[in-house]
Amino acid sequence: MKGLIIGSLSLCLLSTATAPAVRADTTVFNPTVTSSRDSGIPQITPFNLVNLAYRGYFKDQGIPGYSALRMAYLEQKVSALDIVRSAVKTRRLPEEVLSNKQYVNSVAQQLSATFYNNPFF
Repeated sequence: MKGLIIGSLSLCLLSTATAPAVRADTTVFNPTVTSSRDSGIPQITPFNLVNLAYRGYFKDQGIPGYSALRMAYLEQKVSALDIVRSAVKTRRLPEEVLSNKQYVNSVAQQLSATFYNNPFF
């Protein structure tokens, strides 16, 4: 009886270990992009734009990532407008956003909230 139980458990363990992986769906909802009502052009929220900058998505445009971005921002070497310009250059944002002072100010507020008020950065 003991051998039957051990054998059954071993078989169960082997069958789960060798089961093929399920193929993941490649269609994913991207919450970082919302649609602008009047133009229909995708627009990244200020929160997600700062997050992309922090994660190093704009390194090719001269915006450092991670703690280097924090230091550059605190030393005033990188501004919100610099990050918005980088997003426009990489075609993540439309060029019209550069003249949208409310959007640029929102990015600046998000940078400030992220790097000045957050003890984890």
